[in-house]
Amino acid sequence: MESFTLTTGLLLPWLAGAVWLMAIEARFSRTIRPNRLRQAGYGFFLGYAGLSLAVLACNALYDQVSWAWIMASLTVVTALGAIVLWRGARPADQGPATQAPLGMAGKVLLVILAAWTGLHFLFAANEVLNQPLYPWDAWLAWVYRSKAWFLAGGMVDVVSPEAWAAATSPEMYTIHAWTYPRFPSVIPYWAALSLGRWSETLVNLPALLAGAAIGLALYGQGRESGMNPLLGITACYLLFSVPLFGTHIALAGYADLWMAGFAGLGFIALLRGALSGRRFQTLLGFLMIALAMLVKNEGAVWFLAALLLQALLSFRLRTMAAAGAAIALAVWLANAVFGITHVELPLLGVLGVLNDRLEIPFIGSFALEVHSVSRVYLDNFFMMGSWNLLWLLVAASLLIAVPGKKTLTRRAGIAFVLVFLACQLFIFGFTDQGIWADTYTAINRLPLHFVPALIFTALVIIHERITPMGEVDSREHQRA
Repeated sequence: MESFTLTTGLLLPWLAGAVWLMAIEARFSRTIRPNRLRQAGYGFFLGYAGLSLAVLACNALYDQVSWAWIMASLTVVTALGAIVLWRGARPADQGPATQAPLGMAGKVLLVILAAWTGLHFLFAANEVLNQPLYPWDAWLAWVYRSKAWFLAGGMVDVVSPEAWAAATSPEMYTIHAWTYPRFPSVIPYWAALSLGRWSETLVNLPALLAGAAIGLALYGQGRESGMNPLLGITACYLLFSVPLFGTHIALAGYADLWMAGFAGLGFIALLRGALSGRRFQTLLGFLMIALAMLVKNEGAVWFLAALLLQALLSFRLRTMAAAGAAIALAVWLANAVFGITHVELPLLGVLGVLNDRLEIPFIGSFALEVHSVSRVYLDNFFMMGSWNLLWLLVAASLLIAVPGKKTLTRRAGIAFVLVFLACQLFIFGFTDQGIWADTYTAINRLPLHFVPALIFTALVIIHERITPMGEVDSREHQRA
């Protein structure tokens, strides 16, 4: 019985998210036939975001989490989504572009890469099913909170160490990272509720599903971009062959795998929206990246990065350069002439430099200081084994794109990589967060959030060079 409740508890949110994504997209894109694997991948993360909000809402309203009531609600929501999908479904006028069939060598290579990708996934699955929760930060923070909730019989308060020390009630817990968003803790807690008991291994099954969903979404987006099945499965192989990505599946519990799903797939959708002219992809991208704020505080930073990327793709470079220069001039004049270093934004908070610290609403406060990180990046990205050959692939795609023809794919790819690099270099090179680069920790975890989008960008650039007609995107853009 517990196997049944665990399976339904983990799969029903996925089904609800996928069905509703299909239903809504069918109304936005009546002339474009979407890739169902892509919808399934994105639907997983949308469904689990909805599940997390449902658990938190149930706890806030009734001071307890009822597995049965949430499952009943999810069943109703899924059924309604299926009805909307069935009643609103229309035959799409346009599917993927006709492609030359793979030759025998291509088919053999496709089978080999698919099997190799599956082998990577099976190794990760074996670890999830047999390796108890590994004693790293997930053990100390996110999943510790999940276990405390389950063993206490409800979502008890997790407070600061000072508040915990002064408390008189035993129904209170503390961790060092007590301010972290609760999504990464809610999901293992839900898995334990579905199972009916705490398991040091089975509570990590959602991470395994998340890894599979990222692969499905990446493959589906590649196919919609005009890639043939061989190039699409190559994207999946490259993803699962990144050692750090596999580690975050196998030794589950960290929040960064979920960030790779929400933020990484969100940036892919933004790029697809720009390349195809499909507004639904753009909206989906912003929604995914906004939901990343439920997972880690860095989600707010990536949302600002998404806004910058969208601006770079929507406006002429001269316009963006002029706007940037005007903002820089206004900031300099405010400081030099009027002595203004920060402003108080209504309902948002302080923006600017206050007491020698950079204050950004919803993101936090950072001391501005210079860190030399070139050697750290060289060691972590190229010399050590955490990333395999990912960064050489990204560098090679840029070398292909920069001297190439001025196409939308070239502009989008270069813009995304530059936004990614600017974020990383600013965070670790010019703020006090540079300490996490010196310790070889966050300098690897934060780029992990972008891995699906970096692989997609590299292959899209390569695909355009070998198929210059831009099969799918050009046709979609003409019809949009």
